[in-house]
Amino acid sequence: MSNLMDLVELVVRDLSVETDSRPSVTYSGPDGQGCVEILVEDASGMGVGFTVDPAASRAEILYEMAYRIPDAYVELYAVGLPVVPGTERPATPRMLADTVVWEDPGDRGTWSCPVGEYGQAGEGRPGGD
Repeated sequence: MSNLMDLVELVVRDLSVETDSRPSVTYSGPDGQGCVEILVEDASGMGVGFTVDPAASRAEILYEMAYRIPDAYVELYAVGLPVVPGTERPATPRMLADTVVWEDPGDRGTWSCPVGEYGQAGEGRPGGD
């Protein structure tokens, strides 16, 4: 379970760069198929949930979280984050071998940032790469 918590923290850290909002995250399971439910809730108790298979590879789990948790931010906080530097487009996750990166969906290959590093040392900012 701590592996899941660490991976959620990478995504939430990136998404919290541009907003003061930080949701609570709870975990349930595993269920009969071995999946763990992750529930992302705002301060009012409104939540968005999804399941992950903890038996998947670290990169596959991180990709699933990087794909699903931004959807929760859109529903809970009406923001799509992280944004591609110099644009208002939300970045999308992409799996490259065993690494998961945020990238510009409108112009693939021009900007990317490893998940968990957005907003750090210039990442996620114009000029950061």
